Amino acid sequence: MSRFEFTFQQDSENNTGGDGIPSCLKEHDQWLVTQDKKPVAPSTGWEESVNQLPFTEAQDKAEQLSGEVAFVFTESGPFVGFDLDDVKPDGEFTDEALGIVERLDSYTEVSSSGTGLHVIAEGNQSDDYKHRGDLSESGHLEVYDESRYFVLTGYVYDGFTSVESRPTVVREVQDDYLPERQKFSFTGHQKPVSEQEFDGRQTDATPEQVRQTIRAYVKTDSHDVDGEVLRLWRGSDESRPSASEADMAFVKQLYYWCKGDQQLMDDCFRVSGRYGMRPRQTPKWDEVHYSNGDTYGEQIIDKVCRTNSDTFGGRYVERG
Repeated sequence: MSRFEFTFQQDSENNTGGDGIPSCLKEHDQWLVTQDKKPVAPSTGWEESVNQLPFTEAQDKAEQLSGEVAFVFTESGPFVGFDLDDVKPDGEFTDEALGIVERLDSYTEVSSSGTGLHVIAEGNQSDDYKHRGDLSESGHLEVYDESRYFVLTGYVYDGFTSVESRPTVVREVQDDYLPERQKFSFTGHQKPVSEQEFDGRQTDATPEQVRQTIRAYVKTDSHDVDGEVLRLWRGSDESRPSASEADMAFVKQLYYWCKGDQQLMDDCFRVSGRYGMRPRQTPKWDEVHYSNGDTYGEQIIDKVCRTNSDTFGGRYVERG
């Protein structure tokens, strides 16, 4: 039996209102309302600070909508979130997960699933590492300090009630548990496809199945789906100011139709008319555009996946 115990703390120095959520988080107007972890107030544009809510307003809307409050991590804010997911395989949290909690020594709560833990501290997510890393015992760790939100429960774990400033430990935990990004000293370099990594294979669909499914929905009057996504697929910019903005619009559509599967999104883009649109030049999609080694394509997919949640819930057409 672990020495750690679940406790519900309230009315401590850093918590007010009896809900367990630290008051220092409530002081920031960085809240939204979710239902089943999907944003509903606001339903879109939640990553923009002008659309985020004060805590009390989010709390009131959550009650009205039978939803949950969620805290948004922002680039300008001091907070970083650690999401330990699927770390309770046999009814108890793993020693590895609890070791991370103990090292961070900051606000910790049990997630809404009951099988994960959230830790929030002051510090930064390092550009030297990817956001997600697998844990050796069970589950995985994700770390974010912007463009992401945590649905907070207030179910404080083992007395970790206060958000603490832990910049050194925050960095050390990332050193130990997150995979490094490939480093480049210049941009414009072509990064081999084999070195590009995406979370995926959540579905077994092929790009052709995705395309044919979209076509089937466009042709069916009962579905509110227009043909823009297919025109973007063929390479049209659809009157957007730049090809880059059209690329972003297309990838947002792919997020929906690929059910958030990053690898499938990448596969679809590569067989579309948008890939390799510049004659006799190497595809921009595979060019390193960032000092951390990310390609143009990796960054677009990462940004879209961090800021979108609605996905296709139907079935793909059968393979031909």
